[in-house]
Amino acid sequence: MIHTVRAEMVANVLEVSVAAGDRISIGETLLLLESMKMEIPVLAEISGEVLEVAVVVGDVIQEGDPLVLIDEQARSASSQSASSQRGSNLS
Repeated sequence: MIHTVRAEMVANVLEVSVAAGDRISIGETLLLLESMKMEIPVLAEISGEVLEVAVVVGDVIQEGDPLVLIDEQARSASSQSASSQRGSNLS
């Protein structure tokens, strides 16, 4: 399942901490935004693989803009594959 992380407010992109292809975990920082002189981290709410980062440093984003696309299935598929391989090594 593809999950889109969207902007919750108007802000400037200060830092991009992930790139397409990165595997991420819940709570990992994806971006750092600035709004009204406050720095706001955007954290991953799901684990998975980053498919696309839709912003770059310096972008001004609006509420609802897509920021990062995450493939939640990629994480579970790789975990299942690793579990299967570990199980086959036990026989």
